[in-house]
Amino acid sequence: MSPENRSADRAHPARRRSFTDDKILDLGQHRRQDEARRLRDLISAFLLSSAASGERLPSDEQIAREFSCTRNTARIAMQMLVQENTIGRTAGQGTYANARPLTWRTDRLLDQLKIDPPPVDHDYVLIGWRETSAVPTPMAASFDESVDRMAVFERVILYKGRPGSLRTYYLPLRPGDAFDRADANDDVFDILESRFGHQNLTADRQISAISADLSAAELLSTEVGTPLLFIETTVREPGGTVVMLYHGRQRSDRVRVALAPSRGDL
Repeated sequence: MSPENRSADRAHPARRRSFTDDKILDLGQHRRQDEARRLRDLISAFLLSSAASGERLPSDEQIAREFSCTRNTARIAMQMLVQENTIGRTAGQGTYANARPLTWRTDRLLDQLKIDPPPVDHDYVLIGWRETSAVPTPMAASFDESVDRMAVFERVILYKGRPGSLRTYYLPLRPGDAFDRADANDDVFDILESRFGHQNLTADRQISAISADLSAAELLSTEVGTPLLFIETTVREPGGTVVMLYHGRQRSDRVRVALAPSRGDL
């Protein structure tokens, strides 16, 4: 925004636009539903994860401002959460968080994630990539304070040539970190460790059930409403700083996630 526009906004605050030009969720796809799907995931991760049951939630306009998207995108994303019974809406009273399901953690177990069948190297398609300086405040609070921008990209993972997983990545970047479209086609964890210097990484992963919305159904070549595994992963350094987040939707009829727990000291 130019200095002239900022001055005009201060002079007429009632008419100020609350949305930024740099929409972090716009990866160049033509479907508005794609953007709403990604926003639904961010709302779940950064707003609902800390909301108490019955707590009033921000309006669509506030969410649009916070996550750099349009009000219509926010409305669609919130409606997805209403349909999942994650949130509730009452005319004239606003939007409220419903009780979240209990989280079970594998205390004293070491989980090793296995994919069956294992994916072939580079057996995926990059369907969207961008670098943006519009890092939402709820996300920025979990990143290193030096982070000044973020890479957002999306992949469809192919299993035996057929789409099985859809993953959206959010990669915070510091001033010296370089990450381009070609890197989004590469081994991201190798880049985190060898190029960015992040070592001894750990991750929190939550797996739940979700129905395929219009966007996911199209990208995964399935029907709307098809049950999918929804996998949320937060990758951290030893001190707890988040170095990457990614959300996955996975067809259980194409690929199976197998956990091999073993007892040991954590």
